[in-house]
Amino acid sequence: MKLRIVVAALCLVTMPSLASPQLVEGRDYVTIDARPVNPDERVEVIQFFYYGCESCYLLEPLLREWVARRATQIDFSLIPALRRSSWVPLSDLFFALHSLGALPQLHHRVYIAIHEQNRRLSSRREQIMWVSEHGVDPVAFELELDSDATMIATQQAHDATLAYGIRATPSLVIDGRYLTTGEMIGKASRVTYVLDGLLEIALMARGSAFR
Repeated sequence: MKLRIVVAALCLVTMPSLASPQLVEGRDYVTIDARPVNPDERVEVIQFFYYGCESCYLLEPLLREWVARRATQIDFSLIPALRRSSWVPLSDLFFALHSLGALPQLHHRVYIAIHEQNRRLSSRREQIMWVSEHGVDPVAFELELDSDATMIATQQAHDATLAYGIRATPSLVIDGRYLTTGEMIGKASRVTYVLDGLLEIALMARGSAFR
């Protein structure tokens, strides 16, 4: 299982046009030690998230819209942040759903279950009940939870959390160099402004035109 999971189902290919916002380093984003990226025309965008994070939940619909608008310019990936051992069960849930092909349909529903319906999806028993309610074979799901692939993917997510210096969720890394967080973004409605600005900065650094 690859760590960087491009959630293609989030991306509806449309071409946007917008102004170039001006961001302030240290307030809206920070520059981190560059991480390896694929040197093609698309800019890598990684979201480090935690299903139990309310800010991630509030940001998710707006982020999904932004990813859809920028689908021709970016490669978008989701990585569960693993800053605490108590976050491992929800990371395992994410990777098991991905392996079963159910993630595009259920990613947002996990947030709804936790933040609107008060489901305790950190509980294995509750996870199995919940996925079965959403048409996922509970036996196959439990096998994926216990699989070596899920264990390895969750360990890689932990390693990536450390490698990128992730200290808060949500955190977004653009082109392996520019990091912003939910706290830096502020209001969820500001996510488009900040991410468009960072995409512009990344493309200018590459010598590419911002379209």
